[in-house]
Amino acid sequence: MLCLNRAQIIGHLTQDPDIRQTPAGVSVGDLNLMTKSKFINLEGQTQVVTAFHNVVVWRGLADLAQKYLRKGKQVYLAGRIQTESWEDQDGNKKYKTKIIAEDLILLDPKNPLAPLNDEAEIGGGLNRGEILGNMCRDPELRTTPNGSSVCSFGVATNEQWKGQDGSQQERTEFHNVVVWGKLAEQVANEVTKGRKVYISGRLQTRSWDTPDGVKKYTTELIADSVTSLGHPHSDIEMEAGATPVVQNTDQNSPPAPSAQTPDVPEVNYESEIKPEDLPF
Repeated sequence: MLCLNRAQIIGHLTQDPDIRQTPAGVSVGDLNLMTKSKFINLEGQTQVVTAFHNVVVWRGLADLAQKYLRKGKQVYLAGRIQTESWEDQDGNKKYKTKIIAEDLILLDPKNPLAPLNDEAEIGGGLNRGEILGNMCRDPELRTTPNGSSVCSFGVATNEQWKGQDGSQQERTEFHNVVVWGKLAEQVANEVTKGRKVYISGRLQTRSWDTPDGVKKYTTELIADSVTSLGHPHSDIEMEAGATPVVQNTDQNSPPAPSAQTPDVPEVNYESEIKPEDLPF
């Protein structure tokens, strides 16, 4: 199965790189980046969204990060989107989405510029995700209290590689996608489970607290372009407006956070995605 799973980020480091060595002597590290995206929403208003991204760098990229990158530095990173899951000591299911870097370009001049703040004009930030895979569940369409259409669905992508012992390895990645406006209605009407689709948009992470006080996170691809592939209706591609501010009336779906946290910003959108629905 041929698939595409790629994210491109231009942002500033929110802290110094955390680089370490594996027992086998391989360099690996974690980077935390902030991006700022400007777009026109469904109501024709200009919005700026701040997003935070966890990036994993290996080998030469980790060595490069350790040598040249510090908090506040600007960098271009590209790689694949990967979500990990585990259980904490209390048996609660945890999820974390990362970008496994394959390319890294240093962007700062010799005299580094100050990182963007909330009042600054956008100056070249990038937050872009692209996936090409099969829909793993039918779209779920609903209407927000202000009359906007929103659709959520899942897309699966496969990755294949050879292990150290030469055996063929395969990993399936599941992506949560959210679409707004007329494009949401088109997707819900014309695309079904099993169909191959190409999606592009921006990555956004949101958090909420469960009734028992456990913090949950989910990362979604907020699509502005959807192309259905492999059948006569593959011309449904169009651009969609970005996320409007809505209020959640569905008691079964996680609410948007009411306050910004240090690591995950307040996200002004909602979806039907629930942690127990994530296909892990």
